[in-house]
Amino acid sequence: MTGILQRINADFADTLAKTDPAAQMQTLAERMTDKQMLMEGKLFPTFLKPYFVDKKVVPLLQNVTRNLISSLNKIGDLYFHEGLFREQIRLQGRTADLAAIDPGYPGHQIINRLDIFYVPDTGELKLLEYNCGDPSGMGWHDQMLEMFLDLPVIKKLQDKYEFHVDWLVKSHFKTFFKKYREWCAQKGVKPESKPNISFVCKRDSTVLGDFLAFVEYYQAMGFDTEFGDPRDFVYDGKTLTLRGKPIHLIYRDAIDDVILDPYWDDSQQLVQALRDNAVCFVNPVSAASGDWKSILEIQTDAQYAQYFSVEEQDIHNRHVPWTRTLLNKKTDYRGEAVDLIPFVRNNKDLLVLKPNDGYGGFGVLVGRYVNDTNWNAMIDKSLNENIIYTVQDFVSIPTDEFPVVENGEFRGFSPKNVNLNLWSHDGEFAGSFVRAAEGSVINVHQGGGMVPVFFVSGK
Repeated sequence: MTGILQRINADFADTLAKTDPAAQMQTLAERMTDKQMLMEGKLFPTFLKPYFVDKKVVPLLQNVTRNLISSLNKIGDLYFHEGLFREQIRLQGRTADLAAIDPGYPGHQIINRLDIFYVPDTGELKLLEYNCGDPSGMGWHDQMLEMFLDLPVIKKLQDKYEFHVDWLVKSHFKTFFKKYREWCAQKGVKPESKPNISFVCKRDSTVLGDFLAFVEYYQAMGFDTEFGDPRDFVYDGKTLTLRGKPIHLIYRDAIDDVILDPYWDDSQQLVQALRDNAVCFVNPVSAASGDWKSILEIQTDAQYAQYFSVEEQDIHNRHVPWTRTLLNKKTDYRGEAVDLIPFVRNNKDLLVLKPNDGYGGFGVLVGRYVNDTNWNAMIDKSLNENIIYTVQDFVSIPTDEFPVVENGEFRGFSPKNVNLNLWSHDGEFAGSFVRAAEGSVINVHQGGGMVPVFFVSGK
């Protein structure tokens, strides 16, 4: 750990103990409740400490983000226009149909989250997976960030340290309107000076509160902005409306909120407007091309290096772990030719298995933490039931110490595994937050919590 991180973490622990941690946790919970920061009826999980990162690391995060998203957009272009990578990207049915629609502006990957492991002690940074089609958490993050900056422990530490933070919704605002202007230019129409906006997800979505935070921010900025369920829209062949108001610009959550059978028939007004390019739609459905775990195979298998720049290849080699689609095939592992299935069976302690189209950490098996029977059963399931899995190098999980407040009492600090999430807005680093959990699968759907990142420098 760098010197400044050692100092800030030690000073945080000392200062927290002197500023009534239990009362601060209670205040944080009350403010989160007021903001309806709820997930599945429970308060959105967090811990009473931001994650501190040395500000000197920011240029690395910017460079990694820029090159990974650049290569991801190239993969999307080659998939949609050249028919490549059908083994790794398995869009089908309604998703494939809607993903083939030209979004009306450049790029497939507009708002993305990159999940990485970063080890401050060594500087090692490894990508785990992309969240492209429907990444969430920006609205909650900014609300949480505001609350953390008000904590007495943070205010006292600002006497000694500079905290540099990223407001993700503000960055989203700039990117959102950039894509709208590009969409209007390609369509040959004049942009509305104040377009009407809708943030769209199903009414009972687990991330509804996250989207309502966007609505609140955009309304405060003076824009006519409403939440919309995909089934709420009306389209007359020319104009898409929501409760009688024309809508020019949409930001969506999960495409499943549209395409799955419970919603599909009642979402056809919105779908037709999308087909007719009657509304600017962000993220485009084509963003789903980047959600497959096996995308990382394209970035780590030398046979595909020809499609990427020298700088992108260098980023792949240094920051993307070896990954392969779990199929009966010959490949290589660190320069050695292997038959993939026998290799995976015999080397579970080196590897992780993930459903290729999984989310929320569900179905992930970390080889060194499961027995041979469960490991081989998952391999057999993938081969015999046509449920495609991805195999990836195990990456050491970084940890950090977080305060524990239980039943109104401060009980000290406890180590948790951490996953640094980098946000990309139209290909550029926009900021980050951290998810932390006790288990090896770090996800808020799996009992983890989220905290903001503070980039730290001395005064």
